[in-house]
Amino acid sequence: MSFKILLLRENRKVANKLGFYTCLMLTIPVITFYVCFYFIFSNKSEPLAWSGFAAVGAVNVIIAAYVYSAFSEPDEVEVDAKRAGTVVGKFDNDASGPRVGSFKQRTD
Repeated sequence: MSFKILLLRENRKVANKLGFYTCLMLTIPVITFYVCFYFIFSNKSEPLAWSGFAAVGAVNVIIAAYVYSAFSEPDEVEVDAKRAGTVVGKFDNDASGPRVGSFKQRTD
């Protein structure tokens, strides 16, 4: 697989978002682990386990934030319709519905 696809002009926002969340995934869990291990859970009987749970929690928060940001992006149909000045909504004979996956809607 080539990284040339991510360098295309239309994919720059996606590449930036992927790079940002990749950096978060590499730094935040490690920082969370060490801060929890040395400062927060140092008095517990098993600080290693508690710090590991905190790092896993940080990973889950980062993944949830990435998924939320990915799904909150505007759909290409909506962006194209806004550029063309057409109405996208309840009067477009279901043409603005999802085009892929289990949510695909019929237009016939």
